[in-house]
Amino acid sequence: MPHSLELSPPAAPRVGTRVVSSGFRLLVVGAERCAAALTDACPSAQVTRADNDVDAVWLCGQEEFDRVLVHVAASTTTDRLIRRLREVSPEARIVLFCSANDEPRARRLLHEGANDYLIEPLRRADIEAAFGLATPQRPPAPAAVEPPIPAELRALVGVTAELDREPADVLALLADLTRNAFDAIGVLVELDTLSHVTGDVSHIALETAIQRGDDAVGRLALAPRADGGYGVGAADRLRAYAEWVESMVRQSRTIAHWRRLALTDDLTRLGNRRFFNDRIDTILAKAAENRSRVTLFLFDVDDFKAYNDVWGHETGDALLREVAEVLLRCTRHDDVVARVGGDEFAVVFWDAEAPRRPPSDHPADPTALTERIREAVEGHDFRCLGPKAPGPVTISGGLAFCPWDGVTREQLLRVADQALLAAKRAGKNRIQLSGNPKAE
Repeated sequence: MPHSLELSPPAAPRVGTRVVSSGFRLLVVGAERCAAALTDACPSAQVTRADNDVDAVWLCGQEEFDRVLVHVAASTTTDRLIRRLREVSPEARIVLFCSANDEPRARRLLHEGANDYLIEPLRRADIEAAFGLATPQRPPAPAAVEPPIPAELRALVGVTAELDREPADVLALLADLTRNAFDAIGVLVELDTLSHVTGDVSHIALETAIQRGDDAVGRLALAPRADGGYGVGAADRLRAYAEWVESMVRQSRTIAHWRRLALTDDLTRLGNRRFFNDRIDTILAKAAENRSRVTLFLFDVDDFKAYNDVWGHETGDALLREVAEVLLRCTRHDDVVARVGGDEFAVVFWDAEAPRRPPSDHPADPTALTERIREAVEGHDFRCLGPKAPGPVTISGGLAFCPWDGVTREQLLRVADQALLAAKRAGKNRIQLSGNPKAE
């Protein structure tokens, strides 16, 4: 049955009682935990509580209420409730309240007849504004003074300069920016499959949904401030930060997408020549600092032109894609694998980590590893050629070593290319070491 909610603490709500005092009549639907905030904002209101939709509609049909406060999460049929309340009490001001995650739903309910909505935690100024009450002007407490706008703009400009980094890194920068801007002891940000925590977030004081259109795709949550609570307007400001987070991470993903396309070979999906040049230059610079080893393996498909001439270019393209598949199966995650020419491929073996761990060690015998690649290609049953293949597909390659054969990309490529040509002259289907013009 419907009953009233007595706001003056410490007394609890009692069934069948009413607080009679001057002021407006307020019906509260499913909102027990907002009593303290309502006491502060509306000390003279006559408040009645309804525990469910049926009681709320029945009460509005029996009595005239000036205002109705509805908890959005209290019912899965809030839209129907708002319509029914509007039918039986057309003059009442209907205000919703909800968590930040339910804000999109509250916004949609404005089209069903609600007048306004509030986001938890409820604060006096927000309740007064939503209920249309006069709000006395009070100076903000010193702890609630927000940082000046220019400081925030400088921080945002700093993040925009980093949008070419990985989206996860950009999300971390935005979490730090938000924490500094709000002087929070911790920040939690979740967006799609990404998440980042900075500081202590064991207790959340303020939270908002991250929107993409009408969909909630994440959340931005603040732990309390280091020196107190958040001031009036902090919730709106946090929503602006949530918009920045979604926008900047989306831009970072777009940049990363185009960067990957710019460095990827369209046919084989391996790295392209630009990718190879960039990675080997970086690796050689690290090798010079650490005095570590680098091996370049350069190879191409024997008689590849004949496959194009006899089988057609579509089959030739499919053959290169299958060679790339074999190559990826035979190499490690940290090896640089690229298609650097028509039917020419390159692999860079290097010491990926220091101190070295077994999976990242430089191959003890690069010649054995490259020989394994050659054998894997020769033994592969190429689907694109089918049962009428003239014979196994073979490759010929050359090896060059840093620092013995050179310390720059150009030097290593020249030596490896010379070794590859020597392998061709020696009969093909073999790997040639640098500095050894004769086949083994």
